[in-house]
Amino acid sequence: MQNTVQNIEQKTVKTPEKKPVQKILLVLQHNSGDIAGPSLRLCADINRFARQVDAETEAVLFGSCPEETLKSLGNYGTARVYPVTGSTDNFYSPEQRVDAILELVAVLNPTLLILPGTLQGREMAPLLAYRLEAGFVAGCVEIGCREGKTEALLNVYNGQYQMLCEFTGSPNVVLMADVNRGAIEPGGPEEAEIVTILSTGGMELAPSHVAEPTRQVVETFYLPATELDIAEADIVVGIGRGVQTREDFRLMQELAASIGAPVGGSRPAVDAGWLGFEQQIGQTGRIISPEVYLAAGISGAQQHISGVEKAKIIAINNDPQAPILRLADLGAVGDFKAVVPLLLQKLRHSRKEGPQ
Repeated sequence: MQNTVQNIEQKTVKTPEKKPVQKILLVLQHNSGDIAGPSLRLCADINRFARQVDAETEAVLFGSCPEETLKSLGNYGTARVYPVTGSTDNFYSPEQRVDAILELVAVLNPTLLILPGTLQGREMAPLLAYRLEAGFVAGCVEIGCREGKTEALLNVYNGQYQMLCEFTGSPNVVLMADVNRGAIEPGGPEEAEIVTILSTGGMELAPSHVAEPTRQVVETFYLPATELDIAEADIVVGIGRGVQTREDFRLMQELAASIGAPVGGSRPAVDAGWLGFEQQIGQTGRIISPEVYLAAGISGAQQHISGVEKAKIIAINNDPQAPILRLADLGAVGDFKAVVPLLLQKLRHSRKEGPQ
């Protein structure tokens, strides 16, 4: 019996390593030397899909980040990261960044290019799809796989329906929606491999993406809290259909300034011209997760509230039956034009007295 076992052991051969079914390239953004929140959440979300289909995830990141920060992307399933630095730190040009991505795509040959649903992502994703003649979906909330086919799930018609798109070719460009706000849990202690890209070396990319810039940053400074991106703020003031005049809007801006918060709102406020699209909250806008959402003149339709589900809601509305008052952690029934001045007066009085 012992001889038989020995013979079997001698014939045992090592099983070849299984190669990934597909390769995913993420396009990430940095924020003051750190990975931007939407980019980090993108890594965590795509890691779940990558494990499902045995895919390998790599990332290209524009801007300078510490080596430890780049390596930490491995905790979220990213095998390799390609930092593109140099002149791209000094100016932002979606066309030239796309040129750099395309040269990397030619080397890596990914099946999926995935970008976060940020302003920069929305600028680059359609241009990438056009230049690659690739499939393209925007506002994707989830990527999955069924019967060997990659599928993208999208919310459509103000979130009343969901649409499932199947990719039949390669490559494809996906612009994700930033839906999983809040804490981001790393998946493990792995480190991402850093592959340096130089303008004339590294991955041997052509230097076209560092051509003479058409725009150049002359100064970098931190924005005050009232001008922060609503997706990055701890407190957001929300306005809706009830804000009808410039005086109404200035009143809400004064409230936002007094508590150090940016202003966002529902679609009627955007349609009325008080806010830009990047400040629209909800299924047709952006999903945010502040600690506190102070809403005035907003009825609380589900399409809007779904954009702040994880926040503590403070609502002011003159309709006691308004849906937002049922959902709010704290509600005040009354005209915000009467309530907000009282709130401002109380805030000024508290500052004069100082901390108790």
